[in-house]
Amino acid sequence: MGFKWGACSYLLAKAVMAVQPDPINIGDTIALIAPAYWSDRVEETREALIQRGFQVRLAPNLDQRYGKLAGTDQERANAFMEMWKDPEVKVLWCIRGGYGSGRILDMLDYDYIKAHPKIFIGMSDITALHVALGQKCDLTTFLGPVAHLAFDPEKYPASTEEGVWEQILSEGKLGVYSNPMECMTIASGKGEGLLVGGNLALIAAHIGTPYQLETKGKILILEDVSEYPFRIDRMLNQLKQAGMLDKLQGLILASWSECVPDNEVEFKVEEVLQSYFSNASYPVILGFPSGHIATQVTLPLNCKYTLDGDRQTVTLLEKGVASTSVIKY
Repeated sequence: MGFKWGACSYLLAKAVMAVQPDPINIGDTIALIAPAYWSDRVEETREALIQRGFQVRLAPNLDQRYGKLAGTDQERANAFMEMWKDPEVKVLWCIRGGYGSGRILDMLDYDYIKAHPKIFIGMSDITALHVALGQKCDLTTFLGPVAHLAFDPEKYPASTEEGVWEQILSEGKLGVYSNPMECMTIASGKGEGLLVGGNLALIAAHIGTPYQLETKGKILILEDVSEYPFRIDRMLNQLKQAGMLDKLQGLILASWSECVPDNEVEFKVEEVLQSYFSNASYPVILGFPSGHIATQVTLPLNCKYTLDGDRQTVTLLEKGVASTSVIKY
């Protein structure tokens, strides 16, 4: 595996978090859950996990259909909590995103979740749950591939799947991942803080709610997919007017897949991002491999990182001190 793009570097070490889920071992139980859309790839995903030596639980709503949702809001929330309360389950891995995670946030038992921390993995629409679990439970969650894509060799290379195991297995090792994207500096400097964020549309959608993301003093990561640049501008303007971009320690602008103009006079997404952040008082980099891309890293959220905008490095810290076991390229 090799994670190289231009002058960019990604440095990774073990995480420290307020509420830390235990790592897993081969033979442990992973639950496939569907808090948003349903998936038609449950069985092949289940078999892929079994072949890797894990036990698998299927959330009871995986065969439910309510439009494109995997059951009603209550069915999805109940299934989520059932898997979290299952004493054998060590990991809850979202089968896919899509839409609907935000609709169940008011139905979850955050006191129970905080008292019984487990590994939680997903991305995109799952951002709503990352924010809620991070802020209400002070839990480290993992911003990584949804399960129905992680084991698809035609769409996601092996390095993406391995990146998950490197973060959650007891014997997992740090990895170096390949990605063709080129990282660039938008604003110089160096910052340190907890990493929060995920999908821009989900973060913007929860402004003014009890699940608004707290960004002050944090390193924020943002990504999105299939949005016109003017919509990216609108959402960033919303974050700006809400004060969510004012006191960051750093900003990681990840992937913006298929965020292309619908006409020749509209700004490109890179121009929109430059207009917002080229004069930022904190470091900003663009092109980090997270989000809706074939090769993506798995990032522990709610953990402390440093971001060096000039060297284009993202370093996960241990106990507030940079680990000596990092990978450089």
